Amino acid sequence: MKIENYFLRYAFPCTYIKLQRKEITEDELQDLEDIAIHNKPISRKRLEKVFTKAFPNIDIIAKKLHKDRWDPELMRDYFLKYHNEFIENGHGIYAIAPPTFKDICMVHIADVTGKKDRFLSIEYEKKDGTIKKRNVFSEFVPDVKVGDKVTVHYGYAIEVVK
Repeated sequence: MKIENYFLRYAFPCTYIKLQRKEITEDELQDLEDIAIHNKPISRKRLEKVFTKAFPNIDIIAKKLHKDRWDPELMRDYFLKYHNEFIENGHGIYAIAPPTFKDICMVHIADVTGKKDRFLSIEYEKKDGTIKKRNVFSEFVPDVKVGDKVTVHYGYAIEVVK
């Protein structure tokens, strides 16, 4: 998978918030969803234009690690480690976000406990030790099985964790 598509899979769930804020149209959301699900080509320029709030954070990490913002290892680390740190530290909108919103915006590693149609039942342990159970969309991980581990962002399972 190209790094642009990898980024889009993690960033795509945020498009619903962008739609509510009228930062993108319904047609743009549908197009981005089609691109994300089917790994269609997308330009870095378009991603940088749509997801303007992510790239300053990515650039902070890129500078710290002396890597290009589109380096595959950096991008993976951003979503699996640093993204949550920005949220926990109250960076940007997260300074005033309620705990439930912060939790759903974090990237979690979750156990798949059920699968039905387009949905997965998942559970993960929160920082406070409680177990969170919820359902997420499975479009990005169509071959996932009960018992697998997945990363979850917002309402989507993003990738299977090996």
